[in-house]
Amino acid sequence: MSGTLGIVGVGLIGGSIGLAARKSGWEVVGVDRAEVLERAAALGAIDRASTLKEARGADLVILAAPISQSTRLLGELAPTDAPVTDVASVKMPLVEAAERAGLRYVGGHPMAGSQLSGVNNADADLFRGARYFLTPTERTDPEVYRRVSAFVRDTLRATPTAVPPEKHDLLMAALSHLPHLMAVALLKVASDISPEALSFAGPSFRDLTRVGASNPELWADILAANAPALGEALGAFAGAMAQIGSEIGNRGAIEERFRRARDAYEELGGILLERKGKNVELAVPLENQPGALARVTTLLGSRNINILDLYMRHSHTERAALVLTLSSAQVKEARAALREAGFGAEILD
Repeated sequence: MSGTLGIVGVGLIGGSIGLAARKSGWEVVGVDRAEVLERAAALGAIDRASTLKEARGADLVILAAPISQSTRLLGELAPTDAPVTDVASVKMPLVEAAERAGLRYVGGHPMAGSQLSGVNNADADLFRGARYFLTPTERTDPEVYRRVSAFVRDTLRATPTAVPPEKHDLLMAALSHLPHLMAVALLKVASDISPEALSFAGPSFRDLTRVGASNPELWADILAANAPALGEALGAFAGAMAQIGSEIGNRGAIEERFRRARDAYEELGGILLERKGKNVELAVPLENQPGALARVTTLLGSRNINILDLYMRHSHTERAALVLTLSSAQVKEARAALREAGFGAEILD
C-alpha cells in the first residue's frame, strides 16, 4: 500500500507517521507552519511542503493537529474524495464534524506517544506493536475503514482495534482523562492541608500525581472536547469514592476492596509484559549519577536477561530505585548478577 499521503500537522505524531510512511514507499506532503515543514523535510518526515487545498488530492489524509484546531480543519478539508482519518484522543467531536462536512472519514487514535513533543522527536517506529483505535460508525464507508486499517497495520506496524467512538471516549475518560484530574485534585488537597506538604511526599504520591504536571493548554483542550464522557466517568468515580468512604471502618470490606484492586491491576501488564505470576518486579537502588541506569541495563543485557519493563521510583534527589520487570525464570540470575556487580536488588511484593 502506497501513494501520496497528506499529513496536516507535522509534530511528534504526524512526523512519526511521515517517517514510517516514507520508509514504506509513500510520498508524504505536509501541511503546517513554514518553519515546521522546513525542519520536517530536513529530518525526512515529509517529501515536501504542501497546502490544505493540495492535500485534498492525496490518496490518504491524516489530521494530526491539536484537538482545538481539528474540527475546523476537518471542515476546511472538504470537498475531497480522499479517505480521511485523525489521531486525536477524543473522537465524538471529530466524528460529528467529519460527518457534517461529508468526508470519507474514520476516526483514529494511536495508543503511543512520548513525553517529548515536536517533529524533532519523531520516530518511525513509534507505533510499532502499539494498539491503534479506529472508531467507525454506521455511516463509515467500509472501503475507507479497510484502507485506513491496512495503513495502520502495514505501514505503521500497529494493531488496529475497532471501537465505537462513544465507547472510545468513555474509555479514554476513565483510563487517561480522569487520572489527570485526580492528580490535579490530589495536589490541591495536599497543598491546602499545608503549604510545605508536598516536600514531605513519598514516591507513591509523586508517581500518582506525575501527570498533574502535564501541558495545561493541551489538557484543557482535551478535557473540554471530552466533557460528556468525562462527566460520566467523574460521576462513577465520585460514587465509588463515597461507597469506599462509608466502608473505612470495616476492615473486611476494605481488605476485599484492595484484593479486587490488586486483581484488576495484575490484569494490566500491557502488550510487552507477560501476565502476572510469570514476571517479577526487582528494585535496584541507584545513586543519581551519569551512567548508573546504563550500567544496570548493560549488565543484564550481557547475560541475555530480558527487561520487560522499567521505571524509576525516586526517594530524594540523590538516590532512587530502578524497578525492573523480569520473567520469573530469570529473576534469580538477574539478582545474583546485580549483587555480584555491587548493586542491591530486592524483589518487590
